[in-house]
Amino acid sequence: MVDYLFGLIGNFLLVFGSISAFFIPFVLIFWWRHRRAIAAKKPSFNQFAEQFFMSKESNVLIASWAAAEAFIWFVLPEFLLFLVIFMKVRHKFDLLKFDIIGTVIGTVIGILWHAPTEFLLKLPFVYQDMLDQVHTWFSEWGMWGVFFQPFSGVPFKVFNHQALDFGFFIPFFIVLAVLARMLRYFVAYEITRALFPFLHSFVRKHYGILFILAVLIFTMLLMRVSQIYA
Repeated sequence: MVDYLFGLIGNFLLVFGSISAFFIPFVLIFWWRHRRAIAAKKPSFNQFAEQFFMSKESNVLIASWAAAEAFIWFVLPEFLLFLVIFMKVRHKFDLLKFDIIGTVIGTVIGILWHAPTEFLLKLPFVYQDMLDQVHTWFSEWGMWGVFFQPFSGVPFKVFNHQALDFGFFIPFFIVLAVLARMLRYFVAYEITRALFPFLHSFVRKHYGILFILAVLIFTMLLMRVSQIYA
């Protein structure tokens, strides 16, 4: 139990720090562009977050996040989108568009780059058993094996890494990959939409705390996946 708690703290700091580092450049650009309005209105944290997620910087952030997750990043883009659903942000579904754009770009980069297996295994929360499992799925199901990705806990970049080795028709693989990744988003979106009327006000008032809680839960899920594949 003590080892688990220490591991949880260490991994939480890794995840929280990594997410913060990814956010900072986009938030700083947004703040710089709107610094006078922000200084005048002095928005709360929640208000600032909602304004940010209606900005162009947010669109670029989501596309970059999804792209990076396809070949090097380890936090799901849906993690970011789920949090936004409860916020007072117009055109929320447009965020999915940038997720898809990023996924396509990242998939192409990941396949063309085809990083060495040794490099892939040095990334956080990637293990040899994951590569072996994806190899088995592709061997048995062909490129349709990518539909195991959304709920398996195996990072998308592992599927990208293996796809080229199997000689798949890459344009069709990209289409299937996008459909598979959107499947997870749509399931969670529908659940969240059903809960929205009951939780919207609560989430808006406690967004900062709930963000930390979401990171904690995501960290615990990562650790669970690590126990399975490590």
